[in-house]
Order: sequence, then structure tokens, then C-alpha cells
Amino acid sequence: MGETLRTLLVGVGARGKIWSRLLADEPLTETVGYVDIDPGNLAWAADRFGATPEMCFATLEAALEAARPDLVLLATPPMDRFGETAQVFDAGAHLLSEKPLTLDFDEGLRIVEAAEAAGLAFAVGLNFRYQHCVRKAKEIFASGELGAPSFSQYVYWRNRDGRRPGLNRFPLTMRQPMLYEQTIHHVDEIRYAYGRDVRRVWCRCHNPPWSMYRDDATVIATLELDDDLIVNYFGAWSGQTKINDFLWRTDCDEGALAQFDLFADLRIARGVGADEFQPIALPAQEPLVDDARLMLSDVARQILAGNLRPHPSGIDHLKTFGIIAAMEESNRTGQPVEMAAFFAQHEVPRHWLELPPD
Repeated sequence: MGETLRTLLVGVGARGKIWSRLLADEPLTETVGYVDIDPGNLAWAADRFGATPEMCFATLEAALEAARPDLVLLATPPMDRFGETAQVFDAGAHLLSEKPLTLDFDEGLRIVEAAEAAGLAFAVGLNFRYQHCVRKAKEIFASGELGAPSFSQYVYWRNRDGRRPGLNRFPLTMRQPMLYEQTIHHVDEIRYAYGRDVRRVWCRCHNPPWSMYRDDATVIATLELDDDLIVNYFGAWSGQTKINDFLWRTDCDEGALAQFDLFADLRIARGVGADEFQPIALPAQEPLVDDARLMLSDVARQILAGNLRPHPSGIDHLKTFGIIAAMEESNRTGQPVEMAAFFAQHEVPRHWLELPPD
């Protein structure tokens, strides 16, 4: 490995096209190949980024053998990801994978174990952590400026047209699409911003009769975190209007913090009995692009510095992934799930669970 990471992009679909752009802009990476089963996507890479025929592959196996990458960026549907990660680690490449790792928690655990056994870096694409508003919220909570957070409400109410150009189509037919494709980001934000782990979950998933999604497009949950912090969560992809609502509000000992837009508009209310929120000035970001840009740069720097557990690490992600799997279990059984019992049942190493949140 030199001063840049020879990087192979696997999946040039809706999300992969954004990654193509970010990889081309990133000075710490050199794109050495593109993999996609659709020749049209490879033709797009050739037209937009000058990918030569020698850089375009229909299979991951062929690409790994020919390109010999330092880093693989997986932007494929999660249903195929378990086998793909095994090929990547067998080839001796580091990995940055989109979330969720798979739709099966035990497979996700085995992916992390494989990376650790191979001595290879493994990061998960949790780009929401790199939004300016989320990072500022984390800074405020950690500083103690508002005292300890006590209770929170997280509301994400959206009409998501899964057939719209520019969006991945696989969520239309996958199992629990809202939970594994969207809520997983929100739960990870919650863990990250508060710096606390979830101890107990209750969840109910639901699909309205008008939904275009085959499986549940609505998630309602209560999350109980360390230090008696309670989060009430509502997420929906099948709202009946084009009016989208977002609110993430946290009440603390000495005031409250609230985010009124999914990617911006963070406001603070200082003091008990404050009668209005004051806006917090933050730089603008292109949603789902600039946060991923910051994450890619951060992961690349860490790998080049020799960090084999780069933030956002696979080990830390098991805690988020486990919460999502426990939420699905709670929905199935109608009972709350204790995370300690869940992780013990799945034999997650205790010393991984005892690591502080990334």
C-alpha cells in the first residue's frame, strides 16, 4: 500500500453512482475497477469517469484477481453481501461496506469475525454520523452544556416513492425494508450522538394497505439506553402526503436540543422553561453526498495510518445491527428484547460489547 488506496467499487447502481463520484474526487483513493452485472452501469462508468474495458468487470471474482485492490467498496444489495465479503477478505483487501451488512445478524457477526481473523480493516458506511448537525449534537451532549439527556422523540415521516429514478429498487421487495434500510441509520445516529448503548427494545412494524413495499414500511419502537435515557421512535416510508416531517428532540436537565430537518436545522433551548429554540449555525451539506465524502476521507486516512478497526468499525456496527435484529424479533414475538440476552444468544464476544461506542 502506497500513499493512496487502490480501490475497487462493487455495485454501480443508484448508490454506487454517488460513490463513483466521491472516489474520483478523493485524493487518498485511486479507482482501479468497477463491478456490476448490468453492462449499462459499466458503460456509464466508462462515459463519466473514463473506465477502460480492463477496469470493468461482471463478477467480483474476476475483478479481485485482475485489479488487486487495497480496498473494496461494496455498494451492492445486502442480500448478496455475505458471500461478497468472504471473497474480499480471501483476496487480502480491506473493506468499506454499505449497511446493513446482511439481513441476518449471525452472518453479520461472521463477517466481522472474518475481518478480525484476516487482520484486515473493515468499516461500515454509516454516513449519517458525518452530518454536521449530528456531529454538533454529539458535541453538545458530550460537553454537558445541557446536562444529561433524559428522554427523546425521533420522528421520520416520509412518502418514499421506491420506483423513482435515482433510488435503489431492491427495498421494494426485501424483508423489512424500512427497518434494515432506513431505521438502521436512525438507530445508529441515536447511539452515536448520545454516546450510549441500547439496553432494551420494544418494536412494532406495520405496512399500510396502500404501501408499494412488499413488507413493512413503518416502524414504531421504544429504545431504553444507558443512564435511563428513553427514546420514542417513529419511522415511515409510506406517508399519504408528499409533506415529509422530521423531528429529533431531546430534553435534558438544563434545556433541550432539536433537529427539525433530516439533514439540517439544529436548534437549542438553553435553561429550564426556555420559550423558544435558537438556531445553531452549521455549514451546508449536499444530503447523502457530503456526509459520505467526509466518511470516505476519514476511513481512507485511518486505513493508510494502519488502523484495522477504522471508524465506523464493523465491531461497533454489530451493536447497531443487533438492535435492528432485536427490533425485528420484538415485532415477531410481541415482546420486548433485552440486548444483553440477545447478544449472549448470538455469542457475540463480550470484550467487543464492552468497547465504548465509536
